[in-house]
Amino acid sequence: MDSLPGNTNLSSYKKSDANITSLTHPLQRQAIVLATNNVNDESLFHNGLTQNIVVFYDLFESMGYKSYLFQHGQTAENRKQFLHSYDIISSNQIMNSDTYIKAFIEIGMSIDAATRAYLRSHGTKIIKIYLGNIINIDIENIQNFTSIMFSHHVVGEIDQVWVSPHYKQHVDYAAVLNQTEIKNSNIAPYVWDPCFITQYGTKDTIEWAAPADWRTQDVVIMDPNISFQKCYFYSLLLCEAFSKKYPEWQGKVQIINGDKIKIDANSFNFVLPSLTLYKKNRIVLHGRKNIHTILKDHRSSCFITHQWNNDFNYMTLELLYCNYPILHNSEGWDKFGYVYSVNKWDEAIETMYNAFKNHKYNMNIYKTHAANLIWTHSIHNPEVQSSWRKILD
Repeated sequence: MDSLPGNTNLSSYKKSDANITSLTHPLQRQAIVLATNNVNDESLFHNGLTQNIVVFYDLFESMGYKSYLFQHGQTAENRKQFLHSYDIISSNQIMNSDTYIKAFIEIGMSIDAATRAYLRSHGTKIIKIYLGNIINIDIENIQNFTSIMFSHHVVGEIDQVWVSPHYKQHVDYAAVLNQTEIKNSNIAPYVWDPCFITQYGTKDTIEWAAPADWRTQDVVIMDPNISFQKCYFYSLLLCEAFSKKYPEWQGKVQIINGDKIKIDANSFNFVLPSLTLYKKNRIVLHGRKNIHTILKDHRSSCFITHQWNNDFNYMTLELLYCNYPILHNSEGWDKFGYVYSVNKWDEAIETMYNAFKNHKYNMNIYKTHAANLIWTHSIHNPEVQSSWRKILD
């Protein structure tokens, strides 16, 4: 048949070797349960962990599993609109169901060892996944608090501990802490999906718009400011240095989560007043806002973020997806976008100038960077799904 006129032979066409879920035959779905904090419209943007939960739910569904959220106190009646398409399962339903649960993954909530043991007796793999820098968090908690308000580490009856790639430096610590074998620990592939942009408004209403003049363009700093790991400090110093080298720039610096700075006496009373930008009323402190409000309020701005041992950030991907210029210092993403280093200050200033002056001319290159990076971490990327299958099996 291949030799017939008009019949193209594609037998040698390279196809992906990754395992893609087939729709040719009815799916025999195994269940994956995510033990999480409460996810609703109000909590969705309070913490990146909550967004991780939704992305994982969609990831496992895309791979052919049946996902469930196990949440304390949540029922179908009190869920908000966003979660109506997500299935919640209770402990009673788990015990009375004959559905095979392949994995019970604790991501935002820890359960007791006895419940874990019950699930393990039915063949379920118990997994604890950490999506924060727990070494730094644990050290800060010990130094700053006499107690904590949630059960961060509940030890016992855990089969595996997983961490995100940018936290691989503490995978051994996490395993030992949970009394699991280090050899059974895994680096879970990082995943992201633009659903938070597309489901909460159209991209057209929040996509970047070129400023009339770069010299009046604002800078937005939106790190959470609750830890040294992701903080405004270096980004603001970069703006200060930039303003001195390029005095024609007269834009303002908009600091989101700036209310955290106000309660820090040293930052508010000494650090800010020492800066020329502050003396000229060019620093504006805002409270917490969700990503959609920030993008709508600052459609022509340039963003800067700084992290320490927290290389990957959903915020960076959201800004790239909507074409906003963002300066970042993630070594893991150093081939993408406007990358700077605090150890190369002069180069960082010039990178900032390039983002200000030339972003609209760099747009097609920037879109290529964004598309490649986003696909690298997409829940629909067959290579990403194949990596997840390996650690689930």
